[in-house]
Amino acid sequence: MRKALIVTLMLATATTMSACSGANDSQVSTPQAFSHTESRGELDISVLRTAEYDFPAYKTPEALAAARPIVAAGVIDGWQQGPILDSGTGTLDYRIVLRMRVTDPLKGVKERKTIPNGIIFIELSQGAVLSDPAVPPKQWKPYKTVADFEKALPVGTNVLAFPRERPGQEQPVVDPGEPLPAGAELMLVPPQGLILEDPKLSRRQPSESTALVGGLEDLNVGGSAWLEQKNIQGMVSRLKEHGFDE
Repeated sequence: MRKALIVTLMLATATTMSACSGANDSQVSTPQAFSHTESRGELDISVLRTAEYDFPAYKTPEALAAARPIVAAGVIDGWQQGPILDSGTGTLDYRIVLRMRVTDPLKGVKERKTIPNGIIFIELSQGAVLSDPAVPPKQWKPYKTVADFEKALPVGTNVLAFPRERPGQEQPVVDPGEPLPAGAELMLVPPQGLILEDPKLSRRQPSESTALVGGLEDLNVGGSAWLEQKNIQGMVSRLKEHGFDE
């Protein structure tokens, strides 16, 4: 019988920790409880929640934006197979790539050669693999396919990202995955660096509640300021008010 073998994938942990280590007066080290909480709608963000992160969280979106080289809002343009790596544990480490089409460049986007044609390629963990005793562990396939990600977080979903170019793969590359356009580079986001707008919450939630959900971590991990905007456009306006606007 097949069963899911959970492989904990800490995507570029050292890079993430480094990116979240500045501006001490803008960080908290543990989640807190607030009067408003992130709700769940029709987006299935469980496909992104493949690891638990231990990191100092930024209290506000603008504090995170100040620490990142790139900030952009846009929509999901699609998903594709990312690199397949040798994890050193006997199984392979599969990555998925989120294609994000930029609609609001806020910081470090324009004239950036690694973002050709306004598309950002964000590398994320593809999660667990399925154990199959009939084949060697290195032939085990991901539990979630590209199609599963497309269904869970469909094309057109509004998104805000705080990425940076990947400095290099830490593990041996078995397969580079689907090719990128000329000049494009894979990007990484920190635990708070991917925010999505849930269409169902946008339609049904009262105006004082947010339709935003965190991708890798709950929005409120950093504080109540992350829950003050109802949608991605509200986040864009807030960041522009703090000087992030190209």
